[in-house]
Amino acid sequence: MTTVQIKPSLFFKGRPGDPRLGEKVRPLTLKDLKQATPSTLAILGAPDDIGVRLNRGRPGALGGPDAAREAFYKFAAPDSKEFNRLEFIDVGNIQVGRHILKNHAMARKAAAVIGSSGATLLALGGGHDYAAPHALGFFEGIAKARKLKTFGIINIDPHLDVRELENNLPHSGTAFRQILESGTVKGRNMVQFGARVGRNAQKHFEFCEKSGVQVLEFNQLRQAKTITSKFHSCLNALTRRVDCVGVSLDIDSCSDVEGASAAAVIGFNAWELCQMAYMAGKNNKVGAFEIAELAPDLDPTNRSARIAAEILFHFSLGFSERKK
Repeated sequence: MTTVQIKPSLFFKGRPGDPRLGEKVRPLTLKDLKQATPSTLAILGAPDDIGVRLNRGRPGALGGPDAAREAFYKFAAPDSKEFNRLEFIDVGNIQVGRHILKNHAMARKAAAVIGSSGATLLALGGGHDYAAPHALGFFEGIAKARKLKTFGIINIDPHLDVRELENNLPHSGTAFRQILESGTVKGRNMVQFGARVGRNAQKHFEFCEKSGVQVLEFNQLRQAKTITSKFHSCLNALTRRVDCVGVSLDIDSCSDVEGASAAAVIGFNAWELCQMAYMAGKNNKVGAFEIAELAPDLDPTNRSARIAAEILFHFSLGFSERKK
């Protein structure tokens, strides 16, 4: 199992006395990833938007992983004992071809290797169809390595993404149905955070209800005291029920982002998503965190990639504060 290493120029270097994350991140081939520590973050990219195009979305997410890295690795590295102990490993991108099933199989195997190593996965999409192979592969790997049995997932997204396969092929709208139908995650352990009426068919809401999925609609969340406190309570409740949680964030949940496959007019703001990422990073049971559908070519200002990087940075800050 191999991955494609990213360009050395993406590992941004600062000046003397001004170190950047690009200097802290260590490139490593997936086959060389052995046993990781609890302080290891492993970054994996899936530069593929075939699933987006199959779902009639705007192409461009294939550029998401490297655009997110480029902005993320420019961040200043905090000089704290907690952050200094983190180990960032970049295992590169999966090898993408023309066949979505083969691409997904590669992503699932790569995520399984990371799960079995003991590292926490930072997955960069790519279309949101990769939520299925990333989550299922990671849970498979960590289950074997640590004998974990129960898993949960939170989808931060205006879309439920529980559509049926078409022509026996997945696309960017099928991932969470696939996860449910795999049996790896039970319905009661899946949270749809921020789904919107008008973005989903009624039959898909009904499918989630029948499956026992917890759906927190965006309009209801906006009426809550604070969205971030609601996310925190949902995350804590879920982690009390399961051994390991994955959090998947579709960047089109952010109203401040234009460079997305389905850019939002109404949605969470960037600060709210950063706070959710920080909470996820800080929670010891969150083993995988994903950002999907960043499409940098759809945003000439590069603001969308910088927002994705802010979200990754806040997850990392939270991760540095985990109780070891």
